[in-house]
Amino acid sequence: MIDQLRAIALEAGFEATGIADATELRVRPEVRDMCAADRCQAYGRNWRCPPACGDLDEFAALIAARGRCLVVQTVWELEDEFDFEGMMEAEALHKRRFSAFAERARAVAPDALLLGAGTCTLCPACTCPDEPCRQPGRALTSMEAAGLLVSDVCVAAGTPYNHGRGTIAYTSCALV
Repeated sequence: MIDQLRAIALEAGFEATGIADATELRVRPEVRDMCAADRCQAYGRNWRCPPACGDLDEFAALIAARGRCLVVQTVWELEDEFDFEGMMEAEALHKRRFSAFAERARAVAPDALLLGAGTCTLCPACTCPDEPCRQPGRALTSMEAAGLLVSDVCVAAGTPYNHGRGTIAYTSCALV
């Protein structure tokens, strides 16, 4: 199944992929603490961000119930280290790719745990906490909200976290 998912990821256009044993992944409270610092201004305001997305014990159990983890990355070359527009373009491309990948992955592996990059942005404005999520079947929780340190997951999967000077990489994963 992991090979099927990797093929789907490559068809979706991801520049890098890697595979890790799920047992190598550690849910870290300090990663969730970074979410609570609310630098992205989504904490408590997005259904797929803490605290609404679930607690770390739930994510630890979900991850422990899986055997393998497919890491996928969009790697983008920036014009310079201050290329904020390029960073945002890369993030948007990664989210489109991962959303398309997730739809196909759900057909192959309906029980897959799909973790994206950054907060869910499917809707122009999230309904949290006033109304239920509009797209619960498509919305994605981030790796960080699940307590995963992205660089650690990349190391476990043999995938570079940093692809070199002048690049940015957005990372997501699928656990099966």
